Amino acid sequence: MIDPRHLNRFFLVATVAIVSTWVAACDSGISGDLLANQPPETTLSVRDSSLVDNLAGADRLASTVLVSWSGDDPDGFVQSFEVRFYAVDENPQPNSGWTSTARTDSLVLLPIERGERTANVVFEARAIDDQGAVDPTPARTVFPIENGPPSIRFSPFDVPPDTTFPLVTFSWIAEDPEGEGNLSSIDVSFNDSTSFVSLPPDTEFATFRGEVDINDASQFEVEARVFLGRGYESTSIFVPGWRLDAENTFYLRAVDATDTTSVLSRFTWYTKRQTSDILYVNDYRLASSPTVQAFHVGLLKEYVGTAEPIDVWTITTPFVSGSGGNVPRSNLLPPNANPTLRRMLENYKYIYWVSTNTTNQITGNNLPFAASVTDLFFENGGKMMVHSPISLPADPEDNLGNAAILLLPLSEMITFPDSLRQQLRLPTNAAVSPVSALPSVTTPLPNLKSGAFLINTLPFVILGSSSIPLYEADYRYVTRAGLQGPWFGPATIASISTDQRVGLFTLPMVNDQSGAQILIGADGDAEAPKQAIKLMLESLGFPRR
Repeated sequence: MIDPRHLNRFFLVATVAIVSTWVAACDSGISGDLLANQPPETTLSVRDSSLVDNLAGADRLASTVLVSWSGDDPDGFVQSFEVRFYAVDENPQPNSGWTSTARTDSLVLLPIERGERTANVVFEARAIDDQGAVDPTPARTVFPIENGPPSIRFSPFDVPPDTTFPLVTFSWIAEDPEGEGNLSSIDVSFNDSTSFVSLPPDTEFATFRGEVDINDASQFEVEARVFLGRGYESTSIFVPGWRLDAENTFYLRAVDATDTTSVLSRFTWYTKRQTSDILYVNDYRLASSPTVQAFHVGLLKEYVGTAEPIDVWTITTPFVSGSGGNVPRSNLLPPNANPTLRRMLENYKYIYWVSTNTTNQITGNNLPFAASVTDLFFENGGKMMVHSPISLPADPEDNLGNAAILLLPLSEMITFPDSLRQQLRLPTNAAVSPVSALPSVTTPLPNLKSGAFLINTLPFVILGSSSIPLYEADYRYVTRAGLQGPWFGPATIASISTDQRVGLFTLPMVNDQSGAQILIGADGDAEAPKQAIKLMLESLGFPRR
């Protein structure tokens, strides 16, 4: 054992000895040629040069295989590898088709000729050493592979509600073991699992619009025009067999280049017939909504004529519960505002919308979702009457960019000083007085009064000339100490846009439990509130037939 105290002396002596030996060797005149660089050797993890005989028939591999390889160099080190694969009956040039890699394994998608179900594919790997020498005898094996069936599933983010009008959107995710390029088509059908219409293989999102004639009540089954993508690209593809006022099943499958099909996916829902260009939207999100709907649909029918059909769209659930009234957006709305809801609203000319809330939050209320896609509806001359209370958000941040506020004929919400509660009261018999004439209407608006005590709606502010205030109400304020007094701030409770496209009335017309009228004429006339709404409809241009 070397004493550590003498370790430095040992290394010095050893070094001198090595140098002396090297000098002596040089002086002795040793000479000769350096040995030539030896090429590396490559090995595959699959030792068999061909698996065709070992794996035949039903034992063929899927076209995606995990292959690993290694290399050894006798006089250096392996720097990289090259791999390639080709059909067994091909005869590529020795140096063609190689792909360089530093990896020693890979998940490889082996090719199957389009339209074929099976293939025998050669896989080769060769090592390259630090001197650039290439293994002259690449490692090689033959994989017997077979085409795997494609798969398809509906996207959970675009599933339609359980009831729709004849316009619906589906999206899906299709996959193929041989890669997306091996897909041949996406096949769809309505109510027939044996006969399909083919869509392009790269289709992932499609909207189906029923070719409905609203004047033909005998239509039971229609064909649907197909629109592709979120951009609503029109096609000449039609899918037959869509039933109206009935339950429907949409069938979906993926087909690959060998005509192998995926397992069939299906979705069942109910389709309501569109019968009119007038749409009543029941957005009153309480279990008592049928009472409110009966009053407003009755009023609407009195105006347009009892023989005129009116489509009813119910988007009430989930219901509001408790005093907060904050619930998720209705699950009866289509999940896609654009294109689905946008194109559905485009099919109508007149919309009468009754809601429990539109201005206190974006995420839970339904009208902000719809208001953002009403552009085509209005571009086509659409008119909208909205009945909704006005309420303030608990957190103003919850309401930034609320499309409903931008849609409605109001300028801004009212504000309160710190000394007052953020609530106003409308006492029984409080005056609800007209303040402006309706454009294009000669009949004056009637004077009204409150037939009940109201605390759940606020007035709003009108500024500029884009909206016309129609009614003001005699509200009372409440201090934080509970004292009351007359409210002298903005008091508008009804308005119409100057372009006569949108009307707004914020006071409830009837008690949602009993159906008793909440508003009456100043002289006690029970028909006066209805007359006020009918005059607003006339100014908006709702049809009278």
